[in-house]
Amino acid sequence: MAHHPAIVTTAGGHLPVGALLAEPLLRGTLVAGRAGLERGVGWCLPLSETRRCAGDPDRDLAGVAVHLPVTAVAAPEEAAAVVGDLVRRDAAALLAWRPPGVDSDLDAAARAAEAAGVPLLALPAEADYRAVSRLVGQKALAQSAHILEYGSRVHRTLAEVLARGPGVPAMARAVVGLSRCGVLICDADGERLAWEEAPDAAPIDPDALLAALPEEPGPDAHAAETRLRPDPDGPPVHVIVMPVLVGGEAFGRMVMVERACPPDPHDLAQHRVVAEHGATLIGSEMLRQRSVRAAEERARGDFVEALVHGRFADSHELGARARHHGFDVDGHFAVHVVAAASLLPVGRDYLRRTVSATRTAQNLEPGGCALTAAISSTIVVIQQVPERPDPNGQRADAARFAERLHRALRPHLGDDLRVAHGRPGQGAAGVASGYHEARLTMGLAWHTAAEPVCGYDDLRVFAALKDVARSAEAKSFARETLAPLRRANGGDLERIVLAYIRTSGNLNAAARDLGLHRNTMLYKLDRASRALRMDIRSADAQFMFWLAHHIDTLTTVTGALDEEMAPPAAAPG
Repeated sequence: MAHHPAIVTTAGGHLPVGALLAEPLLRGTLVAGRAGLERGVGWCLPLSETRRCAGDPDRDLAGVAVHLPVTAVAAPEEAAAVVGDLVRRDAAALLAWRPPGVDSDLDAAARAAEAAGVPLLALPAEADYRAVSRLVGQKALAQSAHILEYGSRVHRTLAEVLARGPGVPAMARAVVGLSRCGVLICDADGERLAWEEAPDAAPIDPDALLAALPEEPGPDAHAAETRLRPDPDGPPVHVIVMPVLVGGEAFGRMVMVERACPPDPHDLAQHRVVAEHGATLIGSEMLRQRSVRAAEERARGDFVEALVHGRFADSHELGARARHHGFDVDGHFAVHVVAAASLLPVGRDYLRRTVSATRTAQNLEPGGCALTAAISSTIVVIQQVPERPDPNGQRADAARFAERLHRALRPHLGDDLRVAHGRPGQGAAGVASGYHEARLTMGLAWHTAAEPVCGYDDLRVFAALKDVARSAEAKSFARETLAPLRRANGGDLERIVLAYIRTSGNLNAAARDLGLHRNTMLYKLDRASRALRMDIRSADAQFMFWLAHHIDTLTTVTGALDEEMAPPAAAPG
């Protein structure tokens, strides 16, 4: 009968060949292939059965010990052919049985098995296929039952921690308590979520361990065991790397660091069980936390969107939702709008980038006084500013925060990042007005090539013209002034005249900015003058054109903005 085993298995969950050699029936029978004693065995088949399924590509011999008579490998040529075929098909071990009255030697088979690193056992007459297959089956079943019992105990312990909902660090501590190993847990982006040292073990730098891990796992990743050297001057460590998968999606990895390298086989087998169950339940906790964060972000995003658009039924609804999100209805706020090409819904990673940038903006202000949300391919940040008697002080606070926001988000969103902000205001009405100004500033900044960080006050000339530009007379003036240049030369003359005006009528500077020859610049300005029926070099003509261009830009930006959002609502009474 098979002895009741301790948990000693290979990474695939099979018994090592070396564990079978401890049984009385097989003790002292190894003649070659000692290097392969760690190969796993889960079943035993006779040689005749392996030959019947040799043509089936879906049936290999991984984890199978092949029981064969010594007569099948007696001749050197036959021994090399049989052993080579079984090795090619990944047989775990070769069990050569001597029937009663047969005395063939195994020299040729031993040489082939030794070269291939596959254990070769010389079985006595009483170890026929029936006895050996029963032994292997009993041993494997007893081991499986023991693993299931131990796995159930591990799962129950970790499930109790999961049910209390204390988070990923607590799950890591529970795994350390079961395995006495160091445990590192990281998310799918490689960010460390938890690290727990093993008791009475040499300290390890978790960041160095994380950097030494192989590349991030995909949805088809499997458990792996490897040796790493986190400290170049220190000893190697044996680690079990278990992907945390939920529904086929990679949520991260759990890494267990063994206390010894190489680890004890019995401890290693137990830790494989802990790693398997631990990764499953940690995945459940990570999914739960992701769902909680997503719900919080949706709720916060809905509140921020209602806040910037002034969409509250009454002051009671505003007050109730404001208390939940920690919004001071009597406070002073500046609204910032963040825009970049990487926030556009293109490709698979834009959502991850948006979430990462939103969280970075949320945590930028000490004390968490900022509300953030992704709205219409932009990130909106509502910053609470101190109440000051001088409005210029609040505007300076908003400008400094916008600069910090740009520096913090640029690594996430790229060099084309723009941050625009409105003037600080009080309460919900101030937020709605500030958002409208920030969006207007963002639109004008794109059209006027303003600085990457721009405030409403930086475009005061447009603000002064905002009400004028809405009149029918102003729109007609801009259209009639710009139309002749836009009809002539496809709009190229308009760009040249604007460059000339921006350089205060400096012909050489304008030509240099546009990359044109001075004579070409003169020719283009003459054409523009003829089209406008006025000398563009005169101050009056330049002012008329400048005014028409600014009114046209304002009309374009405010028209697009009005289509997207309603004007700011009054504060709820």
